[in-house]
Parts: sequence; C-alpha cells; structure tokens
Amino acid sequence: MKCTARNRLVYLFFAASLAANIFFWIHSHGLRSEWANVPPAPARAGAAMMGIGDEQFAYRAIGIMLQNMGDYGGRVTPLSEYDFGALKNWFFLEDSLDSHSNYIPFLAAYYYAGTQDPDNLTPVIDYLEEIGARSEGQKWRYLAQAVFLARFVQGDLNRALVLAEKLSALWEEGRPAWMRQMPSFIMAAQGDQRTAYEMMMSILQNDAEKMDPAEVRFMAGYICERLLTPESAREHPLCKAINGL
Repeated sequence: MKCTARNRLVYLFFAASLAANIFFWIHSHGLRSEWANVPPAPARAGAAMMGIGDEQFAYRAIGIMLQNMGDYGGRVTPLSEYDFGALKNWFFLEDSLDSHSNYIPFLAAYYYAGTQDPDNLTPVIDYLEEIGARSEGQKWRYLAQAVFLARFVQGDLNRALVLAEKLSALWEEGRPAWMRQMPSFIMAAQGDQRTAYEMMMSILQNDAEKMDPAEVRFMAGYICERLLTPESAREHPLCKAINGL
C-alpha cells in the first residue's frame, strides 16, 4: 500500500500521542490525590439546594457523604486526622434539616466517637449533649453516650458529672434507674463517696417501690461494696438485709 503524505501525518500524530502518554505516565503514575479534610458546612438553604429543594433528600445525601467521608480512591483516612470542629457543624446542619432522625446522632455517637485521639471527642460530646437533652423518644441515650465518652475516654470527670446531672434530670418512670444513679457513679470516681452514698440512699428511700427488684439490689450492693467501708457495711441495716443478717 502506497504511503501517502496523509498516512504519514496520521502515523506521526499517533507516535507523538503515544510518546506524550508514556511521558505523562512516567511523571504521574506515583501521584495520589490528597484529601483536603472536612469541608466547611454550607448554610441550611444551600444544603437544601443539594437536594433540589427536598430537605429529606439533602439530609440523606449529606448523611451518606458523612458516613464515607475520607474514604476515597481505595484509601482510608484515620478518624484522628478529621477536623472534628468542622464535623460538628455538619452534624448540626443535618439536625436543622431533620431533628427527629437518629441517623446522624447514631453516626456521631458510635462511629466518629471511635477516633483514636480523645481530644477530638469534645465537639462530638457537645453535639450529643444537645441532642440527648431532648425529651423526644429515647434520645436521652445519646446523652448517656456523651457521659461515657467524657468519663472513660477523655477522663474528664467534671464534664462527665455535668452531663450525668442532665441525664438524671431526664429520668421518668419506665426508664432505667441508672439514669438517676449516674451522678453518684461519677462522684464516687471523683472520690466523693459520701455525696454519692447520700444520693443513692435518697433514691432507694423515695422510689424503691417503683423500681425493678434487680435494680434495687444492684443499688444496695453498690452502696455496700463500693461506697461504704467494710467496717461501715457490716453495721449498716441495708447491707445486713441484703446479706440475710
């Protein structure tokens, strides 16, 4: 086949394209995209526009984004590298779109709370404190999780006590007794056994008949085994009663 000027031009263009692709690959094959961390949260109106005006669609779309944020291109970003201050803004943005759903509170309490850096948890605790203080349904459970994170992960007993007192105030008949007991647990951890004892005894004296027998026995055991000294426990009427003396 006769090689015309047009064919030579096509071959030349193909060779140049191949050479350009090889050159580009040599210089770029080791490059990886870098995550710019958590972006700023938009205003509520801007977030709604992400769902074409449908706030529920926007809520779910942003929720999926938060659930998978930082995982891209086959790479996984440790939670400790996230900007938790920016995440807090996204959490409250989602709350403005749907304050009834448990999706984002659950994500904050049981996914993002798994960060390897306890200092990151303060924005999460702030968020759970506000959500968990609501009387709706069982949202108090998020406040209980905030107490746990402050007490056992951050080791901040003062913050844990403030949260525990808020949790205790939400108790009503039908809810677990440990909600009311939580402040005394924190006080005992702080070394204030006397105040913890007085709180526990007050609950037993005023509301024992409303409580499950197992909860009553737990409280009695806690008082006798954790709050009283062995000498005091041997003489205490409550401790004698549970030991059959």
